[in-house]
Amino acid sequence: MTDREPVSGTDDAWRRIGTPENLTTITGVLWLDGAIGYDELCDRLEARLCRFDRFRQRVGGRGRTLRRPYWEPAEPFDVETHVQHVALPAPADTAALQRFVGGLMSRPLDERRPLWEAYLVEGAGADDESAVAFRINHSIGDGFALLYVMLGLVDDPEAMELPMGIVPEPPGADEFRESRADGGAATTDAADADPETDDSGLSLGGGGPNIGLAATALRAGWDLLTQADEPATSLRGELGAAKRAGWTEPVGLETVKTVGRAHDATVNDVLLGALAGAFRRVLAGRDETVPDRLRVTVPVNLRPMAARDGSLGNHFGLAFVPLPVGEPALGDRIRAVRDHMSAERAGVEAFLMYLALTAGGRSPDAVLEWLLRRFENRATGVVTNVPGPTAPVEFAGREITDIMFWVPQAVDQGLGISIFSYDGDVRLGIAADANLLDDPTEFAAAFRAEIDALAEDADPDLASE
Repeated sequence: MTDREPVSGTDDAWRRIGTPENLTTITGVLWLDGAIGYDELCDRLEARLCRFDRFRQRVGGRGRTLRRPYWEPAEPFDVETHVQHVALPAPADTAALQRFVGGLMSRPLDERRPLWEAYLVEGAGADDESAVAFRINHSIGDGFALLYVMLGLVDDPEAMELPMGIVPEPPGADEFRESRADGGAATTDAADADPETDDSGLSLGGGGPNIGLAATALRAGWDLLTQADEPATSLRGELGAAKRAGWTEPVGLETVKTVGRAHDATVNDVLLGALAGAFRRVLAGRDETVPDRLRVTVPVNLRPMAARDGSLGNHFGLAFVPLPVGEPALGDRIRAVRDHMSAERAGVEAFLMYLALTAGGRSPDAVLEWLLRRFENRATGVVTNVPGPTAPVEFAGREITDIMFWVPQAVDQGLGISIFSYDGDVRLGIAADANLLDDPTEFAAAFRAEIDALAEDADPDLASE
């Protein structure tokens, strides 16, 4: 590890665009089948998490106008300063854990130290269960980078099956051979996704533009600059520092695939269509006029997992995707999502946004702020997906029974929706500004109702599975 490494433009943009009202911090929770002690957790994280350099480095040179900041070793480094042991207040139930996670989302990380924290949470399950919460600043890496980190945390990385092709071994793990997952599911990388068969995530595919895509790039660039403002709803408004967290019960991935087959649609289409229905249900339940569409930003991965390495980083762009919330029919919402945006168009739009963020991250604050203002009031929320292991994995000898993460929102958006698939199930995480959605279970219930309705429409025997 060199003493100093320049922070990339994109990584620095994600570090700097955070505000007290919208922190750019990714939050996650692992549930373990078995209790784990504080000392054992610290030892595990020091040995496995901290072999990724970013977790031992801090950002130096912050606030310099004309010179780029850099990653530098945080010395002295003590993993225990990053790991806290906490207990949920009585009653230690799901609601208490949701309040705890929401509280984590509301607090900034200390930029004088490496930009991560972990919490051993007592009371988050039965006596023989544990929960470990993580907070990681987005400047360290995107969702796929953090999936790569997870590969380094589990007991047997070679046995961790992912719905994408070749995954490099984590740093410092020479004993592990290169891991290859089942070939049954397509990659979610924009560079090599097959939109006809992709059923593993919400990345919309389409590689970076080339000369043959020049016309598409010009149209996408013009549309990015001229697209209409987002309709006014109660899910948009002034943001505050307080955040709320929630999640759904797991939904069987096979159920989602069955719905997709009934509508000649991918899992991506079904999930986005169900989200459109959930937005519709929430707004109708608040006695609001439902607009024809709401727009969300969807991260599109621009670097295949095979090209990932220990430097982690952010290698994605954002596509603006309209959700047909005004469409009254269940199936028509899915078909509208399916027919709207091609993989090529999504990839080009995301690549343009990636270039814009890279340029902004290498520019003074005033330029970055000007750039961000160009995209204010363009979306109601962000929807992201990272496909997780297809079979159970273990952490420190304990099976990980469930995984959830919450994406930070961007600029003026107050709603973040994260989808993670694990061991045959899909679960939705909802991160919300308390001013706009004080109880995320409202949205979670709406999404579940939409999935149940779609499942019953496709096959009555699937409802509520």
